[in-house]
Amino acid sequence: MNLDDFKNIILDYQREINENMNNAFRFLGENHGLTMLQFRLLMEIYRQGPHTIGSLAEACGIAGANISTMCKKLEKQGFVERTRDQTDERVVTIRLTETGKAAILKIDQHLNEKITRILEDEAEETFEMITAGMGKINSLLQKMGKDVK
Repeated sequence: MNLDDFKNIILDYQREINENMNNAFRFLGENHGLTMLQFRLLMEIYRQGPHTIGSLAEACGIAGANISTMCKKLEKQGFVERTRDQTDERVVTIRLTETGKAAILKIDQHLNEKITRILEDEAEETFEMITAGMGKINSLLQKMGKDVK
């Protein structure tokens, strides 16, 4: 395989992985009225605990104004609560509500069942291969991002 083939394959896989992630997760979130991005935000808060708008934006790689708008919608749906810092009103903290936690746990359980059913006995070996390959791609991209020449 030459370098041009490698670059094309990486770009094609990146696009396909994004499409397939959206397809795989869309149905899980739709049952709760969530988009893929909203599910991602809720999962980040679930995994890491309360966030400010800024820290959530950074963790998800999305502009703060967009995160703020999404969090307002998620609050209206009952998944999160937003509170202003008493000492600095510019700071808004986002926490999951019990409804948000229940939705994430239900989606996560369904996802675990689906992955387990698909991979059956080869799960551990497959997990290791996938994470190793993704780690190598991530390392390559990090090095390329630092090499500004």
